[in-house]
Amino acid sequence: MLNKLDSLIVEFDTGLRTLLAKPRSVRAHPDIGVQEAPLTETEKKHISALMRINHTGEVCAQALYSGQALTAKNAATSVTMQQAAREETEHLAWCESRITQLGGRTSLLNPLFYAGSFTLGALAGALGDKWSLG
Repeated sequence: MLNKLDSLIVEFDTGLRTLLAKPRSVRAHPDIGVQEAPLTETEKKHISALMRINHTGEVCAQALYSGQALTAKNAATSVTMQQAAREETEHLAWCESRITQLGGRTSLLNPLFYAGSFTLGALAGALGDKWSLG
């Protein structure tokens, strides 16, 4: 079990990796074997924008789980939140891959969204399982 300072450092590292590193998926990409339909540039731009929103949602999910894992009073809850964050990394990788395929970019506001979501997750964890888990 890590002490609080070590846990904070680990979560800071997780945040940097979420925002700056290319996420890797250990499972097959869900579109393997699916024939790409011909898309106009307008369609690519629109789909890329929608995927950017989806990607930001995945960034926020990472942050919520990380924040809650850091402050959870119950060790089992912390482990569960860390596992959930690892599972969300798959979705993050898939979204980013599709955005790249379409020639788009991720949101420039992701660091702000991450910080806000991390704070909300940390507050939820600090309030305890009864409140944070419903």
